[in-house]
Amino acid sequence: MSFSAQDTIEKTVKQVSAAASASTTGPKVALTVLKQDSGMNFSDMNYTLFSAVSEFGLAGVGIGEVVKFNAPKLEWKLKGVQILGWSGFNNTTKQFPADRMFLVEIRDSNGDLLYRFNDIQNIYYASATGPVAHKFDVPALPVIGDFFVVFYDRASMGLGMELNNATGNSYFIVNGQLIPAEFKNAKTNETQKVNWLIRAIGE
Repeated sequence: MSFSAQDTIEKTVKQVSAAASASTTGPKVALTVLKQDSGMNFSDMNYTLFSAVSEFGLAGVGIGEVVKFNAPKLEWKLKGVQILGWSGFNNTTKQFPADRMFLVEIRDSNGDLLYRFNDIQNIYYASATGPVAHKFDVPALPVIGDFFVVFYDRASMGLGMELNNATGNSYFIVNGQLIPAEFKNAKTNETQKVNWLIRAIGE
């Protein structure tokens, strides 16, 4: 049986495409999602939105919301963070707030900076229907033991804050110091701990 030049070219293209596909797909490794909240689906949680600037005024620009995680194994790599938040939306004017910048930091157990990025909140969190859980990819970062994800809202948006099932792993960072994320109920004088809705993703 003979093949025309066109048949040969088409066959070669198919073989090359198949080989390329096999080399890039391969077996997929399931990513691990680390949760320091109740672990429920966000839609099932009792949560509200929090802004450090709304709570503390201009001083809140320099106050971050922090979640402490622990790498589940040696040679574990952080590959992303998921943050629940919302820019807000004016139902009367049908407008979103002005663009503002938020900041995210990844720090190791000693507080040393591993990675940092900032961006405009409306790119990710402009929604007319409510909060968004957005996953941010980061370069694969090897982490050992405890590490921290820090979010500075800078009045750009509200961060998800779970009101029940506190795990004790959420903090504020103020002038480099970690302070437990907790609030005093003015009526009962009781202290209520909260969970920031930030999750770490890796393998």
